[in-house]
Amino acid sequence: MDSNTQQSNTTDLVLVGGGHSHLAVIKQLGMNPVAGLRVTVISKDSHTPYSGMMPGLVAGHYQHDEAHIDLRRLCQFAQVRFFQSEVTHIDLDQQQVHCQGRSPVRYDWLSINIGSQPAIDSIPGAHSCGIAVKPIDRFLSHWQQTVPQLSPASKVAIVGGGAASAEVALACQYQWQQCNGSDNSPEFTLYCGSDEILPSHNRRTRKTMTALLKQRGITLKVQHKVTGAEQSDGHYQLHFDKTESQTADEIIWAIHAGSPQWPQKTGLACDAQGFISVNSYLQSPSHPNVFAAGDIADFSQQPLAKSGVYAVRAGKHLSNNLRRSVMGQALLPYRPQRQFLSLLMTGDKQAIASRGPFSVTGKWLWRWKDKIDRAFMDQYQQLPTATAATATAHDESTMRCGGCGAKVGHQILHRVMAQLNITDSPDTPIGLNAPDDAAVMTPPANKQWLQTVDYFRAFIDDPYLLGRIATNHCLSDIYAMGATPHSALAIATIPYASETLVEDTLLQLMSGAVDSLNQQNTALIGGHSSEGAELGFGLSVNGIADPGRLLTKGNLQSGQALILTKPLGTGTLLAANMQGQAEGRWIDQAIQHMLISNQQAADIIYQHGATACTDITGFGLLGHLLEMLKPTNCGASLELHQLPVLNGAAECARNGWLSSLHPDNVKAEQWLSHAEAFKQHSHYPLLFDPQTAGGLLAAINTEQSEPCLQALQQSDCPDAAIIGYIDNSNLITLTSTTTSLGKND
Repeated sequence: MDSNTQQSNTTDLVLVGGGHSHLAVIKQLGMNPVAGLRVTVISKDSHTPYSGMMPGLVAGHYQHDEAHIDLRRLCQFAQVRFFQSEVTHIDLDQQQVHCQGRSPVRYDWLSINIGSQPAIDSIPGAHSCGIAVKPIDRFLSHWQQTVPQLSPASKVAIVGGGAASAEVALACQYQWQQCNGSDNSPEFTLYCGSDEILPSHNRRTRKTMTALLKQRGITLKVQHKVTGAEQSDGHYQLHFDKTESQTADEIIWAIHAGSPQWPQKTGLACDAQGFISVNSYLQSPSHPNVFAAGDIADFSQQPLAKSGVYAVRAGKHLSNNLRRSVMGQALLPYRPQRQFLSLLMTGDKQAIASRGPFSVTGKWLWRWKDKIDRAFMDQYQQLPTATAATATAHDESTMRCGGCGAKVGHQILHRVMAQLNITDSPDTPIGLNAPDDAAVMTPPANKQWLQTVDYFRAFIDDPYLLGRIATNHCLSDIYAMGATPHSALAIATIPYASETLVEDTLLQLMSGAVDSLNQQNTALIGGHSSEGAELGFGLSVNGIADPGRLLTKGNLQSGQALILTKPLGTGTLLAANMQGQAEGRWIDQAIQHMLISNQQAADIIYQHGATACTDITGFGLLGHLLEMLKPTNCGASLELHQLPVLNGAAECARNGWLSSLHPDNVKAEQWLSHAEAFKQHSHYPLLFDPQTAGGLLAAINTEQSEPCLQALQQSDCPDAAIIGYIDNSNLITLTSTTTSLGKND
C-alpha cells in the first residue's frame, strides 16, 4: 500500500478480559472490522475456559484444548492486539487501563468482561484453606495434584449449594474413581447454607439432584452456612453458624459469585457487591464510554443470574453497541430472556435438563449438551477468513509526507520522553538529560569500545513487549563478546495513526525498551523516530570491555563442548503465529524465553572459561556455528536429539510454517556431512530457524562444560544443553539417538 494512502487508526477500543461476551466481539470485528478502529484485548490468560464444559473437563471427559478457546489465536485472526497482562486499575479521567508490569494502555471506548470468582473474601480463613473453583485452570491444577493424596478415608468438603457446587462435587468424585479404578471414593460432603440445594431451579430438579447425590454417596448438608475456616493439625476445620465444626482434608469453594475489588475503586457506578452497573445498552450509567457484560455486570433493568448463558447471549448485543458507539449511531437495548435451559452434568455422561417447571434426566441429554458445547467451541476454533474494513470510525483522509516530514512530531516526542524512566549515564555529558544534535560520550579510561546495531519490523502486536524483546536482542551481540553494554540510541517506526494513537504506541514501545535497558544498566542517550506503514524498532548499542577480555567467534579448540543457552524455534513459531496457526501457549512460552536477557548466561560462560561465543539470531544455529568454524580449521559434531526446542516448534516447522529467511539459511546445509540421513528428524529444520532474542552458543573446555551447564540450568537458562563438540573434521556432522517426531519436541 502506498504510504500516502495508508489508512490511519484514530480510535482505541480496549476489551478488558477474555470472557464469553468478548469472544463474540472479537470475532465479529474480525469478520467485519471498523476502519480507523484499533482494538486491544487485555487478558492475563491466553486460553479462556468455556464454562459450559468445565464440569466435563474436571470429570475427565474433555482435554484442555477441547474446553478452552485460544484467545491469542482468535485475536490474531481478527487483527486485534493481544496484551497478556493483569489489569490492576482503570483511570477514568485519563482514560487509561493500568496493568501489572507494563505502562498504562489508553482507550477511547472500554468494555469489561472479566467474569467472577467465588466470593471467598466473605468467609474468614477461606483464602488459606482449600481452593476455589475459579479461576478454573488454577483449580484443575490443584485438584490434579490433590487426587493422588486422597484415600477412601479422606474427607472432601464442597461449600456452595448452587448448580456449580453440585456439578463439581459429582465431577470430582467421578474423576477420583476413574483415576483410582475404584467406586470406594473419599467421603464427599456438600455444605449448603440454604434450606434446599439448587434454590434457583424448580422443585423437581432439586429433588432429582438430591436423590442423585445420595445415590452416589455424596452427603448433602443443608442449613449449614459456613462462617469461617482454619487449618488445624494438618486438616481443615469448617465453622458454621448453627452447628458444630467439621473436619476436612480438602475444601472446594463453589459459593456465590464475587467481584474483584478494582472495578469499584475506579469510580465506576457499581452495585453493593462491587459489580459494574450497566443500563439496557450494557453501558455504564456513570461513564457512557464504558461497557460491561457477563458476570462482572449488574444489569439494572432486571436481576440476572451469574451464568455463562447470559454472557454468551450478551456478546452479540455488546458487539453491536460497541460498533454503534464508535460510529456515532444510536444504541440498541439488550433484552435478556427471563428463563433459559440449564443442562447440569452429573459426573458421568448424563445430564439433568431444567427450565422453569420442566425437568428431565438422561444420557441423551449429555449427548445433546456435548453437541451444543462443541458447536459453540467450533465457532472460535474453526475460524473463517477475516475481511477488510468496511465501516469507518472517522472521515479524515490525511496525506503522509516522506523524508524528514515523516518524523514523529516534536510535541509527541517531548510528552513521551517525559513519561519514561530514563537513567542518566555519567559518561554522557550531552544526552537525553541535555539534548543536542548528537549525544556526546566520554569513553571510560583503559576500555575497549564496541558498537553494534540491529533493527526489525514488529513480530508481535504488543509494542511494550516488542520494546523489551528487541532490546534484549540488540544487546545480545555485546554480551556474546564478553563485553558490557554502556548506552544505546533507539530507532523507532510508528504506524500511521492519529496523533493520540501515535503517542500511545511510541510510549508503549519506548517504555518496554527503557525497562529492559534499565534492568541491564544501559543508558538510552538518544534516537530517531518516524511514521511508517508498520511498527519497527531497533537500537544502536555501545559496549565496553577490558582489553584482552573479549570473546570472539573463532577461538576454538578441538574437543571443546558446545553449549546452547536457550531453546530454538522462535522463527517458525512466529511465522505460524502470523498466520493464526500457532497455539497461544506456544507463543506464551516463546515470549517468556525472548524476555530473558543473555546477561547472566554471558557471565556464567565467561566464568567457566569460554574461549569463543556468539549469539543465535537471524542465520539460525547452523549459520552462526559456521561463522565460528570458518576462521579455523575445525569442524563440529551436533547431537540433534540434544537440541533444546520450544514447545510447538517442531510441529510448526513440520507443517511448513517457516520464516521467510529460512530458505536462505538452508543453503548452509552444504557444510553438513550426510545431511540426507537426518532430514526426517523433527529437529533438523530448526538448525536453520532464525531466532529472535536467541541464546548464546559457547565453546567450553570439556572439564568445565558440566559445571558450566549446571550453573546455567540453575540460573535463568533451565533449558541450556551441551549440543555437540568441536573436532578437526572441517565439516559439521550430525548424530542422533532418536527420530524425535513427537508433537511438542
